[in-house]
Order: sequence, then structure tokens, then C-alpha cells
Amino acid sequence: MKFNNRHFSAVIALALACAASISNAKDSQGQNHGENDDGHSKYTIALFGDMPYNQIGKAQFPNLIADVNAAHVAFSVFDGDLKAGGDGPCTDSNVYFPALANFSAFVQPLVMVPGDNDWTDCWGRYGPGTSTPETADPIERLQHERELFFPTRFSLGQHKLSLTRQYPQYVENARWKYGPVVYITLNMQGSNDNYPYAGVDGESRPQAEIERERAEEVARKSANLAWLGDGFAYARQVHAKGVMIIAQADPMFNNENHLVDPRSWDAFPDYVNALRDAAMAFPGQVAFVHGDSHYFKLDKPLSGPKGGVVANFTRVETFGARNTHWVSATIDIDNPDLFVFTQRLVPANIDQP
Repeated sequence: MKFNNRHFSAVIALALACAASISNAKDSQGQNHGENDDGHSKYTIALFGDMPYNQIGKAQFPNLIADVNAAHVAFSVFDGDLKAGGDGPCTDSNVYFPALANFSAFVQPLVMVPGDNDWTDCWGRYGPGTSTPETADPIERLQHERELFFPTRFSLGQHKLSLTRQYPQYVENARWKYGPVVYITLNMQGSNDNYPYAGVDGESRPQAEIERERAEEVARKSANLAWLGDGFAYARQVHAKGVMIIAQADPMFNNENHLVDPRSWDAFPDYVNALRDAAMAFPGQVAFVHGDSHYFKLDKPLSGPKGGVVANFTRVETFGARNTHWVSATIDIDNPDLFVFTQRLVPANIDQP
């Protein structure tokens, strides 16, 4: 589909108008929301992110939308990255408006988290042509995303979920309950969670800018960890059987990507420790869903203080980049594991021999 500026304006105006028509008041504290269809003891959701990347991803993404819609999932969660790093600048016409149009094509609710290619890398990490003077400030781009994608306490998609948001600033962090599970989204990013070092991962900005971005990361991480703790407290309060956390970053639980320079991932141990502590203190099942590394993965990456596996914690990494597919999560209260994850390969997006 080809877009022009008039079409983009219409898309965003329609999206914001629809959101406003749903609710004419944004609860400044985000309270008394996030309860959805409590009677559902078995249902399936769709998990995906890091797409559409490049021209092939843009051509394939409508197939994924159709496949998810045909599966009649309860809702979808997009775990970040609206474009590949080299797919041009972070402008409305190039990134944000096409994403809003795509998300509006999902019949069931869709909740998203931001990705590093959406904002932290918009300064030009991936070279000439990936930034403009108007889009080069990552913190400004994040605020712009907040205004476009999180203007109310409701999800995206044609049908809506009611969400509890981390007002007033970190509105991209959401929480909701559906059946026996509490869901928590966190703005935890690739690119070392926006904590840069000069000369690492293509970092070439002045030190003053590096320090400004580090200050953003420190404040956001503090808010994220508080939000995670609040979410688990809420789950215990409502006697949830499980908690699912969704973020963009691969937190490198065991540095399985074999990164040589620890400065590429030293922002993540705080998150890993918090996830370990929360899971070990929670009586039910915990799932952590992320993207960023573009490789489907299902494992038990956490070890307890004595070296044994944290049995109630499961990590799921979704497809992405060249592989425009999704992961289904079936929540079944009668299953001891509660979460059952399945690869969902979109037939039209599989390379044929």
C-alpha cells in the first residue's frame, strides 16, 4: 500500500479521535482499570515484534495480520521495534503513521511496547539516512511515541482492552488482568537500555549527550522496577495464577549472544535480578516475553541462589526481522504450567524450496 501525507494525517486523526471517543477522561493515577473478562480460564494470545523490517517485512506483515485475525486470539502484544535500524529516519510518515495503520487492522485488542529502533537509535546509530535534525533526539522521539500510541488508558486494535498505565510520565508501561493472568509491559530497551558508552555499539555522540541519555535510562529503570514490583503485588492481591511480563530488550540472561564488551549489556543485570526475586517470591507461573535478538527461543534462563533452575520462570523470545511470524500463548488454568507457547509460522511468509 502506498501512503501519502494526507493519508497519514487522516490515519492519525482517526486513531486519536477513536481513542478520545472511548474515554473522555484519562485517570491521572491509572486506578481501577485493567480488569478484562475475568471469566476466561482458557484462551490464546498472539506475541510478536521486531517487524516489519525492510521491504520484505513490509510486504509480509499484512499476511501476519490476517493470520492473527483468523486465529481469533483474545488479544495481541507487540514487543517493540516498528522498523529495522537502517530503514530510514524516525519520522511520522516513515515509521509511526504506518505502524498505527497496521495496528488498526488487528480486529482484537493490541498492546505495544516501544523498541530501540523506534526511539533510542533515532539519532543516527545506523548511519546516514537514518536520522534528520527534527528526529535526532531520542528522548523527544519517545515522548512523541507516547503521544501517538498511548494517548488513553485503552489498547490499540479495533476492539479495546482497558489498561492501568504508569501515569503521569511512563504511560507506555501498562498492566491488565485477563482471566487468571496479570500482564505487565515495561519500556526496557535494546541498545543497553539507552545507557551508552563512547565508542561502543557505534556510539559517536558528544559526552554531554551521552550523559543526558544515561540520566534518562537511570530514571526510567527506576520507574520500570517500581512498576514491576507493583505489578507482582497486584497479582498477589487478585490471586492471579500467573504473570506475563513483556519488554523489547533481550536482557542477556546468560550472555548467550556471547557479547565481548560488557558495556553492551551492563544495564540489564538490575532487571534480571528483579525478575529472579519476583518470580521466586510468586506462587504461580511467570513468563517473560521479549524480542530484539530476532530468534525464537523458549527456555528457563534463571538460576536461584543455590544454582538450581527457577522452575516457575519461562523466557520466550519472539520471531522478528526476516522472519515475520508470531508465537501463540495459550493460557489454560487446568494446565500445571499455565502457559503453553507454540510457534505460529505464517504460511504465506515461509520461504518455499
